[in-house]
Amino acid sequence: MRIQRYMGVDYGEKRIGLARADDELMMAVPHRVYVLGDDFQEDLEYLAIYIKTEADAIIMGLPLTKEGTEGQMCEKVRDFARELQFLTDLPVHFQDERFSTRANEGLLQGMRTEDRKKLVDALAAAGILQTWLDKTKSIRQMGASRD
Repeated sequence: MRIQRYMGVDYGEKRIGLARADDELMMAVPHRVYVLGDDFQEDLEYLAIYIKTEADAIIMGLPLTKEGTEGQMCEKVRDFARELQFLTDLPVHFQDERFSTRANEGLLQGMRTEDRKKLVDALAAAGILQTWLDKTKSIRQMGASRD
């Protein structure tokens, strides 16, 4: 039986951070940052092909407000996720991403601003994926023990 492969996604209007889970599904690892160009549909199709070859499921960060409600950005994320799900035919799971970007910025102190911007999105995607892996660990283990 092949292990599920998960891809964490931190959607932004300029950059999209990607992260992968290790083979044991214990740790999320920052993978890459995709910088969006002028043709969103072209970017979306490229990302769909890339993610489809790298993952079996997508864990999408959902930027809830501090109060835990959905704002305007959540709508954009959900639209993006819907398109990605349609193009990849992969399941999409949402994970609260509050504080994922801010929590990782401290790790990058001392780096040049441009380098930090590139890495922070991949680290945010890893934070989103790690939270989801931790939250679903017992559920995934129960499913594996039934196989």
